[in-house]
Amino acid sequence: MDQDTQTREFVQLLTQNERRLYAYILSLVPRWADADDILQETNLRLWDEFDKYLPGTDFASWAMRMAFFQVMTFRKRHGRDRRLFSEQCMEDVAAIVADTNDEADALHLALADCMKKLSASSRDLLRACYSEGAKIKDVAVRLGRSVSATYQSISRLRITLHKCVNDTLQDKKEILE
Repeated sequence: MDQDTQTREFVQLLTQNERRLYAYILSLVPRWADADDILQETNLRLWDEFDKYLPGTDFASWAMRMAFFQVMTFRKRHGRDRRLFSEQCMEDVAAIVADTNDEADALHLALADCMKKLSASSRDLLRACYSEGAKIKDVAVRLGRSVSATYQSISRLRITLHKCVNDTLQDKKEILE
């Protein structure tokens, strides 16, 4: 892989996962400023070690493992600070966050599958209502519908999606058992 391709792949993977990585770091350190510093150090470390990353594997898990080591390094430098969590607590939190991320990924995948099952007009309505800064009243006016009818449609779609996501996750759980 040439340097430009490698750089592009790294930036894409990091961009897709940086918020998740930051949330992970925040779960392990008590101060935002410390998390910011650790994220910077982690990003540099990820770039330095990117040639060891196996394409096609879970970048987020790999990055979180690197972040964990950066947090441990941070702890060693700031060992006298009484506000730091115990090492066992950090390991427990790290495991819980990793499990939670796996669950969130499963939810997102199930939701994406369920969204595909909706009609195009239903997907458009959801996107319009849930886009940043959207107001149901404005969406209703744009669609030539009453606000009440728009709320009812959204409510029905949410119920449909909720049931579909639960069914999808239950099916996957049964397959794994």
